[in-house]
Amino acid sequence: MVRLLELPALIRKVGERLTALRAERRAVERELKDREARAYLAAEGRSAQEREARARALLAQDPEYQALVKRLDQLHAAIDVATEEKNALEHERKAIYGALVDRHAQALEMALAQGLFGVRPPAPRGGN
Repeated sequence: MVRLLELPALIRKVGERLTALRAERRAVERELKDREARAYLAAEGRSAQEREARARALLAQDPEYQALVKRLDQLHAAIDVATEEKNALEHERKAIYGALVDRHAQALEMALAQGLFGVRPPAPRGGN
């Protein structure tokens, strides 16, 4: 019962962490796109393919861009881990709740069968 009461707060904490990770991911993605656009505009070439190739070469040599790419990979992994953690906590909450409801139903059936509520259930009838 105590665990069932603890789980919503734990799920909320993981949800907040997921929200923060996703917000950071969006910021990193925007920064990467900006850097890619600036590199493309700065790259010289006769065709779009040539400019794109030179822009990629410039970005490959940019340590800040590479750090952002690495951080984006870390964020994707952290989001995956947090999502799985949240799913596991939600599954645990549902399982505990289901078990608790089942135990409660069994206790009520037993009390009813013993006549603790002043009424006995009808006897089973035979036949079709």
